[in-house]
Amino acid sequence: MRILLILASLIVGTIAGIYLFGVIWRTTAPEGSMAMIVGGGTPVVLGVLTFLGTKNADGRRPSLHNVRTWFALLGIAAAAAGLFLLLIVAIFLTVQRG
Repeated sequence: MRILLILASLIVGTIAGIYLFGVIWRTTAPEGSMAMIVGGGTPVVLGVLTFLGTKNADGRRPSLHNVRTWFALLGIAAAAAGLFLLLIVAIFLTVQRG
């Protein structure tokens, strides 16, 4: 169940991140790096907060003192960045084909 919650938060965060990316890109076109940081950071933050907010199978929350937690957070960040980049490329290709 925890995996499904994290996956759902990554998808919702990616959709919200793409929306924020588009809004920032339209209003301040020269600041493309800011749009990517905010848009790409949104799914990472939502995924990490979901991971840290849910309990393990033993009923305890993850501890930041545990190395396994940091590897899980790194995996969540990589998955969020990959999903965000994949959807940006898909939207770009869809717009280019018209």
